[in-house]
Amino acid sequence: MTAADVASLARVRALCSSGAARSIRVAAGMSLGEFGRGLGVSPSTVLRWERGDRRPRGDAGLRYGALLDQLLQPGRRS
Repeated sequence: MTAADVASLARVRALCSSGAARSIRVAAGMSLGEFGRGLGVSPSTVLRWERGDRRPRGDAGLRYGALLDQLLQPGRRS
């Protein structure tokens, strides 16, 4: 894992703990199932991340952060 990966995981964990990750998903009109399928994890995993029961880690956590970043991009297609 690179230093950039560690920084990305720290950022996505901060988004989860603040509630921003859930807000981003909901604002995009995406369900837990859609998000989970897009990340290759179960909907319950996404829910646990959003509630703070678990922390995103490894490749799945990095994919989660990348997806959140994509949704935050101005002019993204819905």
